[in-house]
Parts: sequence; C-alpha cells; structure tokens
Amino acid sequence: MAEHVCLPRLSQDMTQGRIVKWLKQEGEAVKEGDPLVSIETDKAVMEVPSPGSGILRRVLIEPGQDADVGTPLAILAGAGENIDALLTIGKAPSKIVVAPTPPQLSSHESTHSDRSGARQPVSPVARRIARELGVDLSLVEGTGAGGLVTEGDVRSFASQTPPPPAREDPSNAAVIPFTGLRRRIAERLSLSRHTAADVTTVIDVDMTKIADLRKDSRLSYTAYVVRAVTQALSAFPILNASLVGDQILVKRDIHIGVAVSLDRGLVVPVVRFADRKSVEEISREIDALAVRAQEGRLTPDELTGSTFTVTNSGAFGSLLFTPIINQPEVAILGMGKVAETPAVRDGQIVVRQVMYLCLSYDHRVVDGAPAVQFLNAVKRRLEEFGKEGGEVS
Repeated sequence: MAEHVCLPRLSQDMTQGRIVKWLKQEGEAVKEGDPLVSIETDKAVMEVPSPGSGILRRVLIEPGQDADVGTPLAILAGAGENIDALLTIGKAPSKIVVAPTPPQLSSHESTHSDRSGARQPVSPVARRIARELGVDLSLVEGTGAGGLVTEGDVRSFASQTPPPPAREDPSNAAVIPFTGLRRRIAERLSLSRHTAADVTTVIDVDMTKIADLRKDSRLSYTAYVVRAVTQALSAFPILNASLVGDQILVKRDIHIGVAVSLDRGLVVPVVRFADRKSVEEISREIDALAVRAQEGRLTPDELTGSTFTVTNSGAFGSLLFTPIINQPEVAILGMGKVAETPAVRDGQIVVRQVMYLCLSYDHRVVDGAPAVQFLNAVKRRLEEFGKEGGEVS
C-alpha cells in the first residue's frame, strides 16, 4: 500500500530537520528498517530507517531543504501502484496571505506605529531624515503637537544612538546557512545566557599522577574527570539538578553529557549511569560515542537526558574559559589543557602537570559555597586518584 515517509520527531524538542542525503534512489527497492535518509536535526545528523517495505517511488524533499516534523519526505509504494493522490498531498501549495493595501496618507503628514502599536504622526522632513540616518521611527518619541515626530526628535535620537553596523556585501564572503544544528546551538546557548544567573569559578588541579597513569593506560583525561565528577556529584547532588518552572528537580541518577566537536558544531552525547562505571568503561564509552557522532550515527536516546555536562576545550589548546550551561542543567564543568607548570611543593619549585577546571553554575539554584566545595571535591579526587584500590571514595 502506498504511503508517505514523513519526517519523524527524533528528539523531544525537535520541530524541524534538514535533508542531508537520500540513502536510497528513486525506483530502488526498500525493506522496512533499511537506512533510508540522513537527517540533520537540532542535535546531530541521524540515519532514519524506512517505516515500511516497497519501492521508493518519489522523493518530495531534496537534500539541503528543511522540513517540519510530520512533513511528507517521500512516497513508498508498489512498483505499479498509483501514487497520484499522495503526490497531491505531498506537493500541496502553501497558502498565500496578501497584506491589505495601506490607506493613502496626506502629503503633509504620515503616521508610524510606536512601540505600543499606536499610530503616531510623523512630519515629512522627519521621515526623510530618519531614512538618511537609519533611525527606526517606532523608537522615537514625538514632542510636537499631538505627539508629532519632528526633524529635531529624529536628530536628537540619532545623536544618542550608536550607528547600525555596516551592511555586509554577501558577494565578497562565503555564505554558511544559519540553519539546522548551527542555529539550534545558537538558540540553546542564547536561551541559557538569557535564563540562567550564571557564575564561573576556576580551580587549578595537579594532574601529574594521572598523567603518569596515562602513559600505560592511554585513557583520556576526560574519562578521569568524568569519573571524579560523578563521585563529587554524589556528595553535592544540588549540582545534579534542573530548574523546571517553580521546582528544582534533584536527579537521583547521574548521566554525564560529554561535548564532542564536529565540523558543523557541538553535540553532547550522554554517558548514562556514569557513577556506576569505572574510568576504563567511561573512557571506552566516550570514544565510541565520539566515533558515532563523527559518523552521524548517534541515536536520539544517546543525545538526551544528561544531568551534568563536561566539555574539554583544553584538547584544542585552551588554558581556561567560561563554559555556557547546557539547559536545563544547573552546572557545566570545562577542562583546560594539561600543561607543564612551575609549582611550589615542600618549599621547592618543581614542574607539575597542571590543568584548570572551570565550573559555570546557575546561581538561582546553586550557591557559591556548595559550588566551590564541589569543585574542590573534583580536584581532590583527581589529585589523589590511585588511592584505595584505584578510586577515591
């Protein structure tokens, strides 16, 4: 039976996706569960399996195009089956809304909506000056009779307002579409900055013992940090929380998001129940998730549900930075690079392997004292790693 292949909701907050590549060609036989199309969502690029078996009769949305969740992407049908009805539905034209023609204005005076939506009179000279100076008349308060915006009002406003940025010439630049994962990253980070009362505190950690351990194990620094974080979260659970409405939800389980850098942006796959895993298990899982992220094979479950995030900017040479909280979590830990650094030990200057840890936390939920105590707990566990059977209690 002929059917549409529609864009599925691949994550809880997904509203739109971009077609990256069709993995089957028109006219090709498809079995249920076969990889059919590669979709870029707000989190990653994922392969979507075919919902049924048949022939891929028609592709409705081409690679590079965006579509809303539920939009028909293609038609799956038998070889000789009539698909005209589905073609009509899939290609239905958008409804066009025509704006009404505005009423004619007097040649001596025009009007403009102010910030409240009310119509305010604007003198012809004021309107011309506003065009020349790039002034938004809706922001100008009129001082003339009846609230008339005068030339003086416009010039006064322009003198107190910084000029708009110069218009860029797109023909002299490489254009990258601000869509898909890149746009979603921007939206989430902007939401975090406008929502959380974020504070960042930094601490130095002597990683010399762990650097020595890595000579034989080659486990990642990130894995050691994640392990130490899970132990510290057990002692300071307020950092393993989220703020939802008027409720602070302190999570019982510890799922650590680990930021992975891709060419098109960052994704944050999740190490679930990280507190129940050894550093070796954590390291292997992080490596496997990073490979699947690069190949676009992460599943929605692997990209959702983190309760705390760790991000390693030090892998690219950063000394320290201020990471942005991954909403709706209340904290994120940033790792700087591990570098040889002079330090004082027993009154002597020695060379140690030192790393800076940068904790950003939401001050609406987490006070400064538990935040710093948590950070010190992570530091102690890293510096004393190897005691008590290879772990620090």
